[in-house]
Amino acid sequence: MIIQTLLGPTNTRRRLLRDLIIVILLTSGAITAVTLVQGANMRNNIAQEHIQQSLTNTSDRIFQFYEPVVSNALLIQKWGLAGIWKMEDTASVTAKLIPMMENLPQVGAIKFGETSGRSYLLSRNENIWMTRTTSPDKPGEILWQQWVNGQPMETRVEKKAFDFKERLWYRVGLSHSPQNQAAVTWMPPYLFDYDKIPGLSAVMTWPSAKEEAEISVMALDVPINGLFNRISETRVGANGTAFLFDGDTSVYHPVNKAVETGDILFSSRHTEVEAANVRGAMAAWHAKGKPKKAFMFPYGGQTYWAGVQPINADTREFWIGVVVPQSDFLNKVQEKRWAILVVVLGVLGLGLLMAGFVVWKYRHQLRDMPNRVVRDACFADDVQRLISQGEGATLEFKSTLRMNLKAGKNDKNIEVAWMKSVSAFMNTNGGMIIIGVNDDGEVIGTAPDGFESEDKCRLHFRNLMNQHIGLEFTKYIHLSIGTIDGHTVMVIECERADAPVFLINKKDEAFYVRSGPSSLSLTMRQMLKYLESRK
Repeated sequence: MIIQTLLGPTNTRRRLLRDLIIVILLTSGAITAVTLVQGANMRNNIAQEHIQQSLTNTSDRIFQFYEPVVSNALLIQKWGLAGIWKMEDTASVTAKLIPMMENLPQVGAIKFGETSGRSYLLSRNENIWMTRTTSPDKPGEILWQQWVNGQPMETRVEKKAFDFKERLWYRVGLSHSPQNQAAVTWMPPYLFDYDKIPGLSAVMTWPSAKEEAEISVMALDVPINGLFNRISETRVGANGTAFLFDGDTSVYHPVNKAVETGDILFSSRHTEVEAANVRGAMAAWHAKGKPKKAFMFPYGGQTYWAGVQPINADTREFWIGVVVPQSDFLNKVQEKRWAILVVVLGVLGLGLLMAGFVVWKYRHQLRDMPNRVVRDACFADDVQRLISQGEGATLEFKSTLRMNLKAGKNDKNIEVAWMKSVSAFMNTNGGMIIIGVNDDGEVIGTAPDGFESEDKCRLHFRNLMNQHIGLEFTKYIHLSIGTIDGHTVMVIECERADAPVFLINKKDEAFYVRSGPSSLSLTMRQMLKYLESRK
């Protein structure tokens, strides 16, 4: 009787019950088949995710280590191009650089060299600051000065021939073409001449603000062991290993003591690396044709998984690799396959029972939650469709991200204007901002904003959100960047936030909501009343 009732239901309630039972049976069967038959695929997927996550974690830690070095190198270059540096004024230069180095613990020294023959070095040993300067007016003399609180406390003159123009970092910087002078070059490890410690140098070059023929070269020295300490702090599994190499056959390794030799590379060939798992991973990587994805290989009676990627996708100067024994993350998967199946089925059943309750309880939130409507694969078509709809309560056009087209320069007010809309959308029912489209709906692109790359643009956007909206609200904001007819266009999709969002501008905080096609600022009384009605 029950079976007959379910097979031939006569009302909506029974038909719904029948459909739910069918869905449960089909889904349970599918899960069972996948769990039993696709064991190998499950293993591969878990391994790929584990290796990629390990690479990402290691890369993030390295990026956090050297990105401040790059940012400050670019800042110093801007000072040089503006003519702020006066190398002959050692006190002024030192007063500018010591506070900067205090915020860069990974940097051991900053050094400059000019084609005129003048050089400068600022180094530290714990809390002691030391400068070394040479001048073309005093050949054969090196002036050493110790600094405390911005004042020289001890000065000595060393009679010694010293030609900084023969140093590797200077030669590398001087070899930069004018087109490459805007970028930071990371040198392979070498020995610093002033303290016999090995490390890397971030090198930049710029022409003199006074004489075009004069070139300045700068290097920020980073002791190599600091980088390895950062890598070693990254967990890549119970028995996994992260390592640094040159993208080919040389694997870099820490240096336990100063090496009193000339310029050398602190590395070993991958066939001679001390760590057996790294040696096996590099051999397998080469044998498999240098795969981009994680790969499996047997070594020493064990099965390992490994993966590699460049730290910087543009320059590919340094690469990171991780190698993890398969037993670290897969041995329990086989043992608990049936337990996983039971849990999945239990969760599935509970989820189906709870689905109706959750939908009912959160029906208002589900109604207001906007879906992302710009798909990466159909970026141009989706954006053109939005543009054709015109601006309204949930859509706004902006010509640029930061450039004031009338004034011809970057303008903070331009950024604040579209961030008002971001906060207003999040405080109302969500919405979208298309940047690179003028008020008439014409696609003009974001080229006037002058970003060097998409990564620089995304970094600037993320910094603005963190500073003016708040890090806790970035999960409600989605940025897509694509091209339409050769023009770069940005789309900011904003979801409705659970908590009130304030736009922070200097010392002011403002609460905005959407009213038709406009963003309105509410007073405290209006805001409280609005938030109460929004519950």
